[in-house]
Amino acid sequence: MGYVERHADRTRQPGDGGTRPSRSDDRYGVKSRPRSGGSNGPLHDPTQTRRPNADPVGMPAPPPAAPSPSTTPAAAADGEQAARPVGRTDLTTLLGRNVLDARVQRICQEYGLIPRSDTAAASWLSRSYLSRDAGVELAANAHGTVTAVFLHFHGDDGFQSFQGEIPGGAGSVPTRAHLWAMLGAPDEQGDPYHDRFLGDYGPWDRWVLAGFALHAQFATDGESLDRVTLTPPVRRHRGSAA
Repeated sequence: MGYVERHADRTRQPGDGGTRPSRSDDRYGVKSRPRSGGSNGPLHDPTQTRRPNADPVGMPAPPPAAPSPSTTPAAAADGEQAARPVGRTDLTTLLGRNVLDARVQRICQEYGLIPRSDTAAASWLSRSYLSRDAGVELAANAHGTVTAVFLHFHGDDGFQSFQGEIPGGAGSVPTRAHLWAMLGAPDEQGDPYHDRFLGDYGPWDRWVLAGFALHAQFATDGESLDRVTLTPPVRRHRGSAA
């Protein structure tokens, strides 16, 4: 009978051409001494997914994996402090547009720009919009057309230092040497000067770029960038009197 045959297989010795039943310790690793024969069935079925033993007997535990530098709390904190906003809309696209345009309003929301005056009226347009947290300010004329955009770097008037790319491919390092390296020699330059009401100012440089002009005002050390003013380029007619 089938039962008797199976029973005989279990009691057969290795020398009789049979095999021993598998023992519980076979699954934890290969023994150092050779063994004759093997188990009656495979210990591992490749079609089934088995969960690895978390603490196998007699096997050394693997060392814990070192945390990735980019995922450690300290690195994350440093990344947050060093990160600069990227992918923001180019502020030069505001120049020459009306502050009521839908696109201008979207950019104002993006940078958090709000009217400087607390007075609001439907028939009156503010001539100054600012975001002290972003370090951005814009000026408009009486018709609401944007005539200038200011980027603050020195913390004046309560503005935070502007973070991001300076328009025109000027990079993000607020120094005179870096602006020269990125934009080349300026089209115009000015020496340090003294204002009787506002005090001392450093030198300034002006570049006429594609579609706008960039005026950079530096600190009295002649190197640190205080403010960038973006304006539409002034078109001078040839032959006109100076």
